[in-house]
Amino acid sequence: MTTAQAHRTAARHHPRRIALFGGSFDPIHNGHLAVARAADRRFNFDEIHFIPASRPPHKLKQHLAPFPHRFAMVSLACSEHPHFVPSLAEAGEDFSGSQLHYSVDTVRYFRHAYSGDRIFFMIGADAFLDIPMWKEYETLLGLCDFIIANRPGIRPEALKLVIPPDLMAPAHAKHEGEPVPSSQLVAHLRKTSVYLLETVSSDISATETRKRAHRGQSIHGLVSARVEEYILKQKLYR
Repeated sequence: MTTAQAHRTAARHHPRRIALFGGSFDPIHNGHLAVARAADRRFNFDEIHFIPASRPPHKLKQHLAPFPHRFAMVSLACSEHPHFVPSLAEAGEDFSGSQLHYSVDTVRYFRHAYSGDRIFFMIGADAFLDIPMWKEYETLLGLCDFIIANRPGIRPEALKLVIPPDLMAPAHAKHEGEPVPSSQLVAHLRKTSVYLLETVSSDISATETRKRAHRGQSIHGLVSARVEEYILKQKLYR
């Protein structure tokens, strides 16, 4: 048996944990990385795929830095972490990121590419509260597990309210191999689960980072050193 065959055989017996972390990443900043590291510690992922959004449906009017720049910054930020993987899932055939992508389609893509592995979708609490407005959101909730990065002031009960009751698992259903204590569980669904990551709150925002870069002020400490160097060299946001 070759090494590759051995890996495939092992994967069938031990499904890997694959996390998807999408966002505009305009730019990717240390707050994003802190959430990813906290989730990695809690859930022990094999890979976290950072997915720069093409044209986020909820931000169609917002001007984003060109996709190649945002992907380059994500690649630089991921380079220091062995589990972090920059993803071209929403780049499109021409690498422009100009096409509209929906999360449900991106998750389907990963479900196909990582058949047999366990897929987790990382999302902020504010975004999760808006999930009923997403395309095919009930289907999406059944395609993969969710990890909600919470922020102060949002109660788990509020997060649970946006999940349709008919998607909930019966109270007596057994869920084996739980990756976290029950206190970090929002809800068991019929096929998936929704978990809470009481994350380290961060005051860093992409908006503030862009404003500082535009004014020529220092962004040191807001983004990784390699991303800071890239922004300065490319004169992004100026």
